[in-house]
Amino acid sequence: METKKESIKYRIKNNFIARAAIAPYMNFKRVKEMKEYALSDDSKSISLFKNKYFGKRCFIIGNGPSLRSSDLDRLKNEYTFAANRIYEIFDQTTWRPTFYFAVDNSFIETEATRLNSYKLSNLFLATDANFDLKQINNAVRIFEYTKFKINKWNDSTAHISADVSKYFSVGYTVTFTEIQMAIYMGFKEIILLGVDFSYSVIRDKKGKIKKVDGVVDYFSGKKYESTVLPYYSNLYAYQVAKKYSETHTIRIINATRGGKLEVFERKDIDTVLTPDFNSGGG
Repeated sequence: METKKESIKYRIKNNFIARAAIAPYMNFKRVKEMKEYALSDDSKSISLFKNKYFGKRCFIIGNGPSLRSSDLDRLKNEYTFAANRIYEIFDQTTWRPTFYFAVDNSFIETEATRLNSYKLSNLFLATDANFDLKQINNAVRIFEYTKFKINKWNDSTAHISADVSKYFSVGYTVTFTEIQMAIYMGFKEIILLGVDFSYSVIRDKKGKIKKVDGVVDYFSGKKYESTVLPYYSNLYAYQVAKKYSETHTIRIINATRGGKLEVFERKDIDTVLTPDFNSGGG
């Protein structure tokens, strides 16, 4: 459980008055970091993926409770994205993701040894510039950029980055980061699986924590304030992805079993995996 000291530190860090005071400095710092990143070898590595899979389809795998290992077994010949602790299901399947993402610096530092042990390929990690990525094999650093927000719980600045080799727009979920990468890679059909979008605790538009009765998720038993989702900022990012797809001949399908993400077109995973499924992705 989160210590009292950690809780107080987090609350101070996210106090609106404190954030307003440091906003000018943080915005200057972020722009500077973005310019430096654009000149890095990591940026050049990402640029090699532009339209590499043009016209193909991919699956973005969430870590929601609806995900089944049997579904993953059926995706061995598909291009797949996965993130964070997806490896907790590795003992139930021989499937491994084509692309792996993690965007939380503290998580990456803590899990570096485990990430290496699984020998994953195509690792894209959003870490601080001072984190030594060489300690994680096959890792490429990605850069997430957004202007510093006074109220990040009601943020409507998410967008699809025109060039993710320069920066990814922040959508408060690694799934939105993966969607941007899939678009950059040229995929014309993006299928979500295990993206339940259902949480036991969320933050409202003012940052207040709200408990959702009857919902059990991976936050249960780990009531860290820093892991509580900015629900409405996240929802806005998904809506942005939907609007972008509609004007760029891209089809985003939600094949998750149940869950609460209703932004995208729904299809049953069994239907999507039939040989005669009509992608309509352009």
